[in-house]
Amino acid sequence: MPFRSLPLPAPTAGRLWLQSMPGRLESWGAFLDEARLQKLHVVVCLNPLEEVAQLSPGYHKAIAEGRLPFRWQHLPMRDFGLGADPAAFRSGIEQIAQSLSLGEQVLLHCAAGIGRTGTVAACVLKKLGASSEEALRRVREAGSNPQSALQSGWIDRF
Repeated sequence: MPFRSLPLPAPTAGRLWLQSMPGRLESWGAFLDEARLQKLHVVVCLNPLEEVAQLSPGYHKAIAEGRLPFRWQHLPMRDFGLGADPAAFRSGIEQIAQSLSLGEQVLLHCAAGIGRTGTVAACVLKKLGASSEEALRRVREAGSNPQSALQSGWIDRF
């Protein structure tokens, strides 16, 4: 499944991709091929590890064994919810924005690449200077969207 690109505010040098969980809707090998093709630097996982283990055993095994060909950032959120630690969530968003500002290729994913992915992507866009309205428009055009009032409210407050 090809990655979905999310346009970033100028002058951001990096590229942000949105995707379902690696190895869930395609083979783990096919994901790795696409990751190499897009020269991914960072993959941000928004799933709790037990969800990764259930939905993508190959990906979970690679995480556990430290065999990922990119940096891996974990920012776990429950489906339709938010991260348990708001300070860690804010710090994670800042790290993603910094990576993008440095010109890195970053991929965000949750299980389906929609709700949690859209929430984090909109927060990243806001950190990079977009308004809430612009961030949500770009995220929706890329095929993602917050899926709960909690997620939408967090974007507004971010």
